[in-house]
Amino acid sequence: MSTKNGKNILALMGIFHGHVPGMIEIVKDLTSLGHNVTCYVLDKFKDRVKDTGAKLKVFTIPPIHRSPYSPKRAINCLIAGFSYDAIITDALKSEDKYDYLLIDSFFDGSELNKIFKIPTIISVYIFPLGEETPYVKKFEQKRLEPIIPVNKKFNLNIRDFIRVHYIADAKYKLMLTSKLFHPVSKAINDSFYFIGPSIEERPIDNNFNFKKDENKKLVYISLGTIFNEDFEIYNHFIEAFKNWKDFQVIMSIGNYFDIKDLGNLPENILAFNYIPQTQLLKQTDIFITHGGINSINEAILLNNLPIIVMPQELDQFDNAQQVEKLEAGIILDNKNLNSEIIKNTVNKFIENEQKYKIGVDKICKSFKEAREQRKAIYEKLFN
Repeated sequence: MSTKNGKNILALMGIFHGHVPGMIEIVKDLTSLGHNVTCYVLDKFKDRVKDTGAKLKVFTIPPIHRSPYSPKRAINCLIAGFSYDAIITDALKSEDKYDYLLIDSFFDGSELNKIFKIPTIISVYIFPLGEETPYVKKFEQKRLEPIIPVNKKFNLNIRDFIRVHYIADAKYKLMLTSKLFHPVSKAINDSFYFIGPSIEERPIDNNFNFKKDENKKLVYISLGTIFNEDFEIYNHFIEAFKNWKDFQVIMSIGNYFDIKDLGNLPENILAFNYIPQTQLLKQTDIFITHGGINSINEAILLNNLPIIVMPQELDQFDNAQQVEKLEAGIILDNKNLNSEIIKNTVNKFIENEQKYKIGVDKICKSFKEAREQRKAIYEKLFN
């Protein structure tokens, strides 16, 4: 695929792990259509972006040392502030000219447009609702603190990076989902273009040599990369499954804990700090997830797999509600969580698994149909 009228596009890649996959595929699509894409990318993600066909502008941020008493969102706020500063500083020095600005939805489109002064198109994961939710407002001032120096330095009014997710303030929005999966609201209008989920192609991790016991159902538990710090949750899962010999259980616990802190695990339960998720999902029978949109997409689009969703924060609750509404899985309420609630939820899931598979098929079909519209949408927006 190529075009004689290739445009010069500046892309701002996501600055957090979960926001990299969507932009990677969009950038690949645009370069394959003959556009010239230049991409700002945080140094730790450059290897994931190097094969997109884009020219990379790699930036770094100072080391961030987290206090054990500060929430992880505090680090994310600092990363956002440093990233804005690095990108804008470099862009103001550059003499390069661009036709379009393509940004991840963590960036404030309207404020960046004051710098770049070109049409802005935003790649959106979280469902824009047209307004902030009470949860977003609750911590807004705290999240804004690392942005204040950037606003003063460049005379801008960049907003909280969580808030801009819900506003999605740009002329056009590339929605990385289908219209079916979006919780239909008054916010949807002609600026929304549903292009389906993006799945990042990741190399096979040969160091992960797990072998499934074919005589048991494999339960895979993952709470994602951000909101996975509640140690007690893992103990509840251990208690729920320790005597459930029909199940083989794998938990991905992240890097906040040492596996040995879990104590002596039952024979049917394994724990890892990191798991190559797309590899393991191919063998998974029951996926218990925090409800991050990448995990939902990988389960449904790649594996036609119904899911149990235990949302932790933010968009995960919207995602979970859509999964349950569309009968593709069930919500595991993490309020007052205990082993009995887990077992009851798993039993209910198994009883209704066939119904959930039908729901998954419908969502998967809508995802594929949305992806088929990508080329036409790109040709319309980057004309």
